[in-house]
Amino acid sequence: LFAAVIFSMTFSLNRIAITEGIPVFAFVFWQCLGTALVTFVAAVATRQLPSLQLKDFRFYLLLGIFGTAVPITLFAFAAPKVPAGAIALGTTLVPILTYGIAVLFRIDRVHLLRIAGILFGLAGVLLVLLPEQSLPEPGMAPWLLMAFGAPLCWACCNVFIAILRPPESQPIPLTCGVFACASITMLPVMAVTENWWIFDATMTDGDWALIGTIVISAIFLVLTFEIIRVAGPVFLSTYGYFGTLMGLGWAALYFGEVP
Repeated sequence: LFAAVIFSMTFSLNRIAITEGIPVFAFVFWQCLGTALVTFVAAVATRQLPSLQLKDFRFYLLLGIFGTAVPITLFAFAAPKVPAGAIALGTTLVPILTYGIAVLFRIDRVHLLRIAGILFGLAGVLLVLLPEQSLPEPGMAPWLLMAFGAPLCWACCNVFIAILRPPESQPIPLTCGVFACASITMLPVMAVTENWWIFDATMTDGDWALIGTIVISAIFLVLTFEIIRVAGPVFLSTYGYFGTLMGLGWAALYFGEVP
């Protein structure tokens, strides 16, 4: 529940940061770098430095790209184009997709009740996407579909964590390694697209929103690693249902959006 409360806030914070003028790729880079630095300080304080072994680095890189850099970029592109509450609906896909992928990889079993839940979940998302009057403008649908690529990335990574996570690893150094690799990945992307941006003396709402996403990202991924270790990826993914409701609430609070 706590993870859902804080994570659902990022949909609105992303919108604030991008509409305030922070370039998309720079936003993703600074969020990843900032989270890596925050968790590195926590790792030093707890004497749990990230491992630099090759098997650990491969794990960092996989999650850094597909669990962090790619989904954050998709959300950042869609943030100024689609209401934050509509983007929050994408989190309902996380448990649906996680369960399906977990069954494919044989770390969960087929349950008729869960399959029925998947079908109802998909039907609910289609009720939002298909009717022309469901979004403020019909042209928003492609941007919303782009944003829905992020839940697919997260669902895959939830399962990858359960399968590939080094058994002796701890959540804080893992989070540091993942976001460090994500920031390294985004650096050449930012350079090629010339999306340079840096904090200056005048802290705007966008700057504070970026800092907020850094803190939330650090806490959320640490919780993700721990919850998957204790209860598995499908249990973790249920934050998507709570996160949807809370994401709509944050959007109503920040922007006055009415679903």
